[in-house]
Amino acid sequence: MKITDDVASISAEGAGTATLIGASKVAGKGLGDAAKRPCVPFTGTGEITAASGPTTLRFTVAPGSTGCGDEEGMVFSISGRAKITGGTGSMANASGTLKLTGVYDRGAGTFSIKFSGQVTRGAGAAPGAATTLTITAGPTSKLAFSKKALAARAGKITIVLKNRSSLPHNVAIRSGTSAKSRIIAKGRIVGKGGTSRATATLKKGKYRFACTVPGHEAAGMWGILTIR
Repeated sequence: MKITDDVASISAEGAGTATLIGASKVAGKGLGDAAKRPCVPFTGTGEITAASGPTTLRFTVAPGSTGCGDEEGMVFSISGRAKITGGTGSMANASGTLKLTGVYDRGAGTFSIKFSGQVTRGAGAAPGAATTLTITAGPTSKLAFSKKALAARAGKITIVLKNRSSLPHNVAIRSGTSAKSRIIAKGRIVGKGGTSRATATLKKGKYRFACTVPGHEAAGMWGILTIR
C-alpha cells in the first residue's frame, strides 16, 4: 500500500485454496481514503485464478469495506464484501456476494485474506463443459510432471502434456487414484517437443494421471486429478 495525499493505492497478490477451483492465486488493486482514520474505506477489483487451468473468478470490492488500523497505522484489520462480476472457465457468468476478512501488516508488507459465502454459476458454466489442463515434462526433471495435482469441474476433461524432456513420455487418466486403477484415456507416446493428449468425460471424484511408458509411473511420474 502506498499513500499519496491521503489516497491509499492498494495492490496485493497471493496464493491459497478456493473450495470450487482448488489451489489458486488471488490478485487485487484498489484505492482507499487515508484521510479517514482509524478505519480507511476502500474499493477496488480483483480476481481468483485456478492454478490448474483456465478458470478465473472476478470480483469488485463493495462500498463500505474498510481497513481499520492500530494506533501506529501499521496493522490493519480488513472487513467488507466483494461482489462477483463473472469469470472464465467453470466460473463463466458466475454471480454472488462474498464476505471478506483479513489482516494487512504494513510494516512487514504481508496480508492474509479470507472469502466466504456462496457463488452461483451462470448458464455459461453448465455441467459437462469442456476443460483443458496443461502440464509439462522436463527439462530439468526427466521423470516428473510439472504439476502433481490438477482440478476441474465434472465434464469433458483433456489433459495436455508438452514434452520438454529428452525421454519419451505420454499422459493417461486412470479410473481411480492408484497405479492399479484402470486406464480410461491414454495419449500417444511422444519425444522431446511433442504433445500428448488424454481426454475423458469424468464425474465428481479423484483420478490419477500418469505416464504409461514402462517404469515412468513407478518412478514418480503421476499426479491426482480432482473433479468437483
